[in-house]
Amino acid sequence: MSGAEIPGERWAEPVLTGRDTQIAAIGAALAEVASTGTAIVLRGDPGTGKSALLRVAEARARRTGFRVLRMTGAEAEAGLAFAALHQVLWPLLGDTRALPAGQRYALERALGVRDGTPPEGFAVAGAALALLAHTAAHRPVVALLDDLQWADPSSADVFRYVRRRLAPLPVVVIGATRCAGAAGRTGPEPSLIQGEDGSAEHLPDRVLDLDPLDEQQAAQLLRTLHPCLPERARRRVLRAAGGNPLALRELPARLRCPAADRLALPEDPRTAVPDAARRDGAPGKDQDGADGPPSGDGCDPEIADLFDELPLGERLGRLYEDRVRALPDSARRVLLVAALGGTFAQHVTVLRGIAERAAAVPWAEVREHIEASGLAHADPVTGRLTFRHPLVRGCLTHLAAPAERRAAHRLLANTLPVDSPRRTMHRASAALGTDDELAALLHAEADGVAARGGEAEAAGMMARAAGLSADTAVRAARLVTAAAMAARGGRLRLAVRLVTAAEAEALPGPPEPAALYAFVVAYTRLQLDGDPGPSVDLLPGALESSETGGGDGVDRAGGSDGADGLSISSPTAARGQRAALLEPMLFLLIVVAVHTGDERAWAAAERHAADASELAALCWRAWAGPFDAGYDVPRRLREAVAALPADQETASAWLLLWTATAVDAIGEHDALWSRFARRHAYATDAFIDIVRAHDDFLHGRWDASLAVSRRGAETSAAAGYAFNELLFLYNAGQVLAARGDRAALTALKPALGAPSAGRRLRFVTERLRGLEVLCALGHGRTEEAWRLARRLVPPGAVPPRTPWFHLSLLDWVQAAAGSGRRAEARRLLRAVRAAGTAHASAQHAFLVTAAEALAADDQDDEEVQRRYEAVYAFPDAEHRPFPLARVRLAHAAWLRSRSRYEPAATHCRAALSTFTRLGATPWAEQAARELALLSAPVGPRPPLTERHPLLSAQESRIAELVAQGLTNRQVGERLGLSPRTVGTHLYKIFPKLGITTRAAMARALEETRTTAGEAAPWPAPPAR
Repeated sequence: MSGAEIPGERWAEPVLTGRDTQIAAIGAALAEVASTGTAIVLRGDPGTGKSALLRVAEARARRTGFRVLRMTGAEAEAGLAFAALHQVLWPLLGDTRALPAGQRYALERALGVRDGTPPEGFAVAGAALALLAHTAAHRPVVALLDDLQWADPSSADVFRYVRRRLAPLPVVVIGATRCAGAAGRTGPEPSLIQGEDGSAEHLPDRVLDLDPLDEQQAAQLLRTLHPCLPERARRRVLRAAGGNPLALRELPARLRCPAADRLALPEDPRTAVPDAARRDGAPGKDQDGADGPPSGDGCDPEIADLFDELPLGERLGRLYEDRVRALPDSARRVLLVAALGGTFAQHVTVLRGIAERAAAVPWAEVREHIEASGLAHADPVTGRLTFRHPLVRGCLTHLAAPAERRAAHRLLANTLPVDSPRRTMHRASAALGTDDELAALLHAEADGVAARGGEAEAAGMMARAAGLSADTAVRAARLVTAAAMAARGGRLRLAVRLVTAAEAEALPGPPEPAALYAFVVAYTRLQLDGDPGPSVDLLPGALESSETGGGDGVDRAGGSDGADGLSISSPTAARGQRAALLEPMLFLLIVVAVHTGDERAWAAAERHAADASELAALCWRAWAGPFDAGYDVPRRLREAVAALPADQETASAWLLLWTATAVDAIGEHDALWSRFARRHAYATDAFIDIVRAHDDFLHGRWDASLAVSRRGAETSAAAGYAFNELLFLYNAGQVLAARGDRAALTALKPALGAPSAGRRLRFVTERLRGLEVLCALGHGRTEEAWRLARRLVPPGAVPPRTPWFHLSLLDWVQAAAGSGRRAEARRLLRAVRAAGTAHASAQHAFLVTAAEALAADDQDDEEVQRRYEAVYAFPDAEHRPFPLARVRLAHAAWLRSRSRYEPAATHCRAALSTFTRLGATPWAEQAARELALLSAPVGPRPPLTERHPLLSAQESRIAELVAQGLTNRQVGERLGLSPRTVGTHLYKIFPKLGITTRAAMARALEETRTTAGEAAPWPAPPAR
């Protein structure tokens, strides 16, 4: 809170105590705007000074020539789509002529200043960003967003979109929001940083938390604000305020102004504190110099208990209760209208009319009472009523009786134009009982809001329409429709509550529309519980109903005749709903099939993919195959994205993004991804982050992948989104396993393994086993890796319905080859080639090529070298650094076993560099050990010209090293073999030489050479 204003300046800024860090961050963001755009969020409990800091930002920005845009969230407008965005962009609407026609029309339609077909997807967000960029090209822009916790969800989505793209623009966005869980918050969650249930979602560039002031700062602020407060009262205020600046400002006034139903104690002139002493904060003195009772203390003996027991938001709200109760009824009614009516009702002209028409009291008299109370102020310049603090609005609403609130809504409805959507909403809020005509109007308004992209707001409107409906079937159908809107708007917990209410209304049967009900239940259960069961159980039947036109219509309700899957009307419209639901249901079923391998899900998706759109069929083909020579999904995907119109249905964006995931093409082409990000961001940010984190892992951006995955897992866990949490944890596990962090991977298993197994998510459970294989390989434990790997696939066969198998292919083959089972590895690879896996994508083809190099017959030098060269010649092989480095390390070991030291060292150094950069420490240690074996020779080692007459060349090498006293592991390190392979060779060597122990090896070699006239053995590998 401010202590004072800086005098003598046009744009004076508050002087704040204890907020130096936040002020410095704001100043730095404004100073650096020429080089980079920035987003800052001020987060704190009510009364911690967020609005005061925004005033500091505004003062500094205006003094330095910024264009300042402002928004103040209001609970009354939290259900109005794009209401917050309207406040921000209204001053710029005159500049929309500079935008391309498509963007201009999208923005003007969303803000309600142009009629026409509503925009789809994120066209509004793109247009808003373009308008800000156009304005910022002439002068820097700062957008100040206060009370973000009450911004409508549609505006919140736009703010998030803009925030992610600020860096190249001279734009600073500074938002203020309450902490998650702050008392008194009843509206939507903070838009820039928080999602449903207050979870921190997609944190901006910087979040500045406003903690309570410490004891010294609080005392300083209290002395500045109330220099005459007696010492005893000062101590009580400091104790009760708990470092909250608003409480420090307001509590002393409460001490001096007791509640109306209690008498204030008159000040005794004998104990009065002189003015000078009051300014020093000294206690009162009587004429003898003894301590006397401080003035004002004791006027409200309940204050300590009151503020010690109540939550912060509520206890601060109580600070205004006495003032509200003390108002005349006419003034209190007018203030209640202003609190419930949002920005419209805060215009003085509107309030004047309401006061004189409804309260029959002159506006001047009402205004005098309001301003005398200090609860609000009518600004003569702007012509608007401004509340002293947002808590005043909450206090007015809380204290009003239900009948008073309904009366206020009726006044607002009668004041608004007949065709205003807000009029219908206020009429609905004022209604008691059922009203089918009003329900139909509200239903139509909800459809319109949803069509403009405001599904979350439309859900509340549709739910209210359900409450106004007399017929139980219609009421249940509208609740299902509201649940679908809430789900599409990202309010999944609200969707669950609405579905539960619909089920209760529809008893004893399930609610209609059946297909919409099935989709909402399947989607919410998968997301919130991580349970794919409802998708498998309900969606196949719903898809059948969509094709056969089963009885989903509920024709007793009014509403728009749109085919968006969210309306209830005639049988024709019901068929349109089912058709519109086909692609979302098919998409969800493919997602479930991929993650579970459930044959019922695969079969149902296969049956209906051919009847869906071309994009849905492409998505199905990407995941299900067949992967033959005619498989051209990557090419068709690029063509589909290039041809996708700006107003394409949002379901298509989901399908294309999921198709790109199937062929590992999320980051393959920047143009492909930027098109998704620019126009088709309907998919939740979490879904996008999941697929991007996986792509970052594949392409060696491990730090970014791990950071996004850890943050996403924490966010999803806090919000209760179990499915997203599992996938984020899995992505984190990929990086941990590749880095050989066994402890972290082990710690992750309880959160991944058991929950996934219980929910039949085979993708997660089998990939977790694959990650254990990878981790064991990093530590050189090939036998352990093989024991785990052999459980992944049946011998010599590609497991059916496992589109994730290619991610473990290289690990499986390396475990098999490293443990002496190259024949089994080659058998599996023949099956992989026959299945056409290499046709699926470039990533699939590269992994198959790399695996074939590791599994090649090490006795056929030409074949081995050819396989390795094929890996290095693969297009963009360097964009897959981790598997490429593993191939280089294996190649180096093989080259060393062939005494080709120089090329071996080259590959080994390249592998070591990559492993080090990725943070794959165990792999880097393997490469370092291999390089140590190669570092001593300055030239090529003399090749083996002759072998032992009784042994093969490889057996001869192994026998010589064993004769020197080396263990199987040491021999394997020298020759690039696993200890098991060395043991297999020894099993054959012993009978050939007629020995049974290792100790007899040296004499047996000497004797057999002497007998056969064998030459001296070749040089042993020199020591380092």
